[in-house]
Amino acid sequence: MTEIFVNIPQGHTLICGWNSHALKVLRELEASGQPVVVVARRRPEELKNSAVPVVEGDISDDETLKRAGVETATAAIILAENVGSLPADTVDARSILTALAVESLHPEIYSVLEIINPENERHAHNANVDNVVYCNRLIANYIALCASQRGISDFANDLFSHSDDRSSLNTMDLDPKWQGRSIGEIFAAVRAQGDLPLGVMRRDDNDSRQVWRHEINPAAGTKAELPMKVIYISCEKPGQNNGER
Repeated sequence: MTEIFVNIPQGHTLICGWNSHALKVLRELEASGQPVVVVARRRPEELKNSAVPVVEGDISDDETLKRAGVETATAAIILAENVGSLPADTVDARSILTALAVESLHPEIYSVLEIINPENERHAHNANVDNVVYCNRLIANYIALCASQRGISDFANDLFSHSDDRSSLNTMDLDPKWQGRSIGEIFAAVRAQGDLPLGVMRRDDNDSRQVWRHEINPAAGTKAELPMKVIYISCEKPGQNNGER
């Protein structure tokens, strides 16, 4: 272990584990203005000369996670770290173990867990994670979309990336002043700011995990019941938007 002292920012996002797409995840988080701390068994080669804080150690170990500031982090991304070509279920089990450790140390953290085998989703939710992602499914959907809708790939790349100065997909929490107002009024206010509203997200009170459910293009007359988020396309960098309207 080569680390001597790691300066941990407050309100950061943890990346737990390292794999082939971890660097892209890191760059997108940095572009969106979020401070990031990486937790990995050893410092990744891609970050050898980087100023990004890296905490070395077992990513599922409580002490390692504490050194990475898990208790003051706002979010954690647990990546599927395949060390030595392990079977998919073994990789998922290690990732879920890490998620359990993260959630036990900081139950309020927003956690995103990458798994390889979708059949392990129920085990992932037992770890109380907020989001479960299957990269293989996302890639398959994207490839099929590009094949069926010619020319859409550049649009999709632009929309899902924060690492350029063009449009990007974002969400924002609605200010309490919008309670009981219509979606039509809210969307008009978003458009007046130069953004394009696409939908809303509501917290599902019937789900013990307090997950957010989305609705694309809701009826204009629908009344807002907070908490609610607006999904929108913005030409601004996320750091330039205060997240409230």
